[in-house]
Amino acid sequence: MLATMSRHPFIAFLVRLALSAAVLMLSVGWVTPRNPHNTFGRAVVVSIVLSVAYYLTLAKFFWFLLVPWLLYAGIWLAVVMAGYDVGFTRALLVALALTFLSWLVEELVGIPPFRA
Repeated sequence: MLATMSRHPFIAFLVRLALSAAVLMLSVGWVTPRNPHNTFGRAVVVSIVLSVAYYLTLAKFFWFLLVPWLLYAGIWLAVVMAGYDVGFTRALLVALALTFLSWLVEELVGIPPFRA
């Protein structure tokens, strides 16, 4: 499947976006069951915003520096808190759930979701 996706970058983008949104939805649903803001459309938008923030904060390129990661973590928490109407503690729990589920999806499916 990875060989097919490498020949079609737009399809690869859509598959990774759908996987990222699904994993984010599962994470939010795990931490805050029956959250009315937990929809697939919102998860897609949040995944895109967090992916853009990952690049704009330079966390992807300067992963060895602390400041870009602190900036990205602050943006990540703010976006998740605002997007899903959860508090700080719940947003941290969503981050832990997202980390675990992203790892699980990457191991089972072999396709890494966006780093959000």
